[in-house]
Amino acid sequence: MKKIIYGVGGFFGLLIIVLVLALVFAGSFLTNEFLVKQIESAINVRANVDKVNINLFSALSSIEVEGIQLTYRDDVADKGTPLPERKPLKSSVISISKADIKLSLIGILQKKFELKKLLISEPKVSLIMFENGGNNLTTLFKSPALVNGEPNPALTPEAIAERKKEAEEERRASKDEPSEPFTAKDIPVAIKMGLVGAEKGDIQVTMKKTGQVIKVQDLNFKLSDIDIDGSDLSSHNHVGVGFDADVTIIGKNKQEAAKFLLDTDGDLQPFVEKSGLVNPSVVYNVKMEENSFLSGFAAFDAIAGELPLLNQAGLKLDKLKEKSILKKDVKFKIAYSDGKVTFLDEPTFPSKNYDLQIEKGSFLVIPTNYHEMRMGMLYEEDESKKSISGVDAKIKEATKGQGDPKELRNKILGNLIKDERIFIPFKTSGDLRNPTVTLGVEIGSLSDLIGGAVKGAIKGKIGEELKKIPGGDALKKFGF
Repeated sequence: MKKIIYGVGGFFGLLIIVLVLALVFAGSFLTNEFLVKQIESAINVRANVDKVNINLFSALSSIEVEGIQLTYRDDVADKGTPLPERKPLKSSVISISKADIKLSLIGILQKKFELKKLLISEPKVSLIMFENGGNNLTTLFKSPALVNGEPNPALTPEAIAERKKEAEEERRASKDEPSEPFTAKDIPVAIKMGLVGAEKGDIQVTMKKTGQVIKVQDLNFKLSDIDIDGSDLSSHNHVGVGFDADVTIIGKNKQEAAKFLLDTDGDLQPFVEKSGLVNPSVVYNVKMEENSFLSGFAAFDAIAGELPLLNQAGLKLDKLKEKSILKKDVKFKIAYSDGKVTFLDEPTFPSKNYDLQIEKGSFLVIPTNYHEMRMGMLYEEDESKKSISGVDAKIKEATKGQGDPKELRNKILGNLIKDERIFIPFKTSGDLRNPTVTLGVEIGSLSDLIGGAVKGAIKGKIGEELKKIPGGDALKKFGF
């Protein structure tokens, strides 16, 4: 996955460099034909660019590149066929509606690089994860074998040998040099940017092994008010982050298993002020929006394995397997560090069927799907009342009217009742897709529970009276 990220980053880095050079030196030479040649010479794709718009004559100079498409390489790209002779691409693996970059011309004249805007509009990516761990994007970001119909000079035996030599020299040099962590002081210039990011993105990830599909739609990811100066972190150490998207998970049965409507923001300090080291933890404010839903949560399937015992006690939890739709927006805070997401508070997600509570300190490691979460499920009020009434009825039948059903029920169910609603605390850990789930309550057989509860109730009511009866201790052999 890191290679993919580096490759995609390299492509956009190449695009940005070309755009900046065009602004500073020669706006006239940057055409869609030129960009396509540069892209196809650098990476193993067939590319298309519809249009390039350049404005060098305003205080805010700009370049817009429209209709960027990348797909699998073919003979057209290998031969370097001119754009006018090519047929339009019918589909693409990666596409971008528009890349918009704006620079301060005054800053350029003053020999300062001040980026006002770098916004990618409507990026679309189709990612397929193969069973062997590979994916369909890896091949796109390799060096092409042919460029303009000739063997790629970067891939000749001499060029490969030169690359290996350079890599070996760098490796030896790194051994000789003491290993120092990256700090803000390693950034040679102060960085000031207005807006960097992507809007209206659409990403689809298909898992070949499981048949699962993850869709990230209406993706907006933006870094704003970027202000970093390694020599003055007390005043210049800020990045604003905004992320919102609709994330849908589709199971192998082609049914939607979950949908999360996310809206996230944060004001980040990317470096530790005193040391200049990269800040290891970032705190985000997250809003899970109304109408997000969950269906087929693996942890609930594990809880459902305990349903026979719950049903035996008169508790009906059939709605666990139904789609649970969030009734209102829920805001909470998380910390992110090295792929680990940790809950910093205890949010409750109310739905029609139940309220799901997450304890502070619960975490998920995104790259591995490992998690450890303590949670509680508060069953819907009306359904809880029905189930509790069912338990009371069973108690009355079993005890033939002896004792207070409510008192006996509380003894039987213990902490399964909270605020007159069924409450099931549980812990889920391990792989999120196949978790280990343990209930926070112990559930015995109904007969044992009722037997013990009735004995306790009778003892409590008549224990004092038994002491007044001569020879009352003799009744102890009957269990009283």
